[in-house]
Amino acid sequence: METRVMLEEWELAISRAARYELLARTLAYPTEEHLDALHDYIAPAAAGRAEDSPALADAVARVVRALDAPLAELRDAHTHVFTHIEPEDCPPYESGYGSADIFRQTEVMADVAAFYCAHGLRVGGTERERPDHVCTELEFMAFMARKEAHALDCLGVDEVDECRRTQVNFLRDHLGCWGPDFGRRVAAVARHPLPAAVGRLLATWLDADMAALGVEPITRLSEPAPRPASGDEDSCGATCAPAASTSAVPVQFIGRNEGAPR
Repeated sequence: METRVMLEEWELAISRAARYELLARTLAYPTEEHLDALHDYIAPAAAGRAEDSPALADAVARVVRALDAPLAELRDAHTHVFTHIEPEDCPPYESGYGSADIFRQTEVMADVAAFYCAHGLRVGGTERERPDHVCTELEFMAFMARKEAHALDCLGVDEVDECRRTQVNFLRDHLGCWGPDFGRRVAAVARHPLPAAVGRLLATWLDADMAALGVEPITRLSEPAPRPASGDEDSCGATCAPAASTSAVPVQFIGRNEGAPR
């Protein structure tokens, strides 16, 4: 009985990792590499489970179907939503919501980065993004779910508990606060089936995953922070209005920095 329960928990962790990876890759700027990975192994692993609600199963299926569009079409659709600079309707950064204060936004990015550092990770390598970009945060959740599966298979209960605690805390303090409403915003502004489906899946999946884990976000960030008025940027430098690259891709974590568990 215990072995069967552990196998079910392992399969659930792998499925959760695939869904976070599906979202991270489909919210990134489309490339042949990402599409190949999505078609070859991520989408099949993220397919519907018997435990899924009809709404969640349908949301996953819509994303998978929309991936069949030509690459050029998917790139145009991504650029329409996210533009060549940070979009005002749905900025893809956690610090783009809540407070417009540059010091508060810096604190948010530092706290997000501390989660990564605590598990031996830092943002870098050939694929660069800010730590609070939606793809980065989703990729971290995928990493932690895979780490949980590995702990179930090889490491033991203490490591499993640490992985689960980190995921709960990260959803409570960060991704769960802004991710669902960000997804709804993406779905509302999208004109193409893929970003529209991905936005709906992001909102549906985060709400479902938080409910399953018993997570209540510490706040709900549904509105982007006010932009500084023209000329205000000089008071705090270029970091007041950071630009988003349309070639943003899921984070590549590199290096090894040991830290205390979150």
